[in-house]
Amino acid sequence: MCARGPAACTRGSGVLLRADAQDDAIVLKTYGRSSGYCVDPVEKKPLNHFLPGSAVLSSGTAGCNLGCRFCQNWDISKSRETDTLADAAAPAAIARAAARLGCRAVAFTCNDPVIFLEYAIDVAGACRQAGIKAVAVTAGYMCAQPRAEFFGHIDAANVDLKGSPATSVGGPAWPAWTRCWRPCCTCGTRPVCGWRSPTC
Repeated sequence: MCARGPAACTRGSGVLLRADAQDDAIVLKTYGRSSGYCVDPVEKKPLNHFLPGSAVLSSGTAGCNLGCRFCQNWDISKSRETDTLADAAAPAAIARAAARLGCRAVAFTCNDPVIFLEYAIDVAGACRQAGIKAVAVTAGYMCAQPRAEFFGHIDAANVDLKGSPATSVGGPAWPAWTRCWRPCCTCGTRPVCGWRSPTC
């Protein structure tokens, strides 16, 4: 799933926090658990011309598959404490809460939904049945097959370009700033907007 590969989960919680390697399988630890919920304006994601003026129910888990030194949510994305995951909700419960609060969408944010992909997909499915949209705020740093599966369940996305050696965003120092080991941090933009990185 993650472009880092299974090695990211081989020692304890690895770089992700979200998974452990157990009996030759990667086991999701954060399913159904959240670092918190908040009702936000959709423009805060930020999204342009997607349900303008509406509210979204935002949530995330803990951990991240990148290590951006400029992360705004470092206390969540770099947390190694399971206490960060204080709230719990099944996918159907999130869909009901969004409807009750008058939210037209749910947003997977605060940390990258790549690392709780299975949970995000299930929440998006439950919301779709309730007529509620799913939004992802992501760097899109994942392998091609799960990337296609993930975005197949998402109605709108903000894909953050973290850096690339081919751009002025980061330049040669981008690996140190993002802990991104692949030759680019731009692969996630391709399935959403059609932009193609020469290195992906």
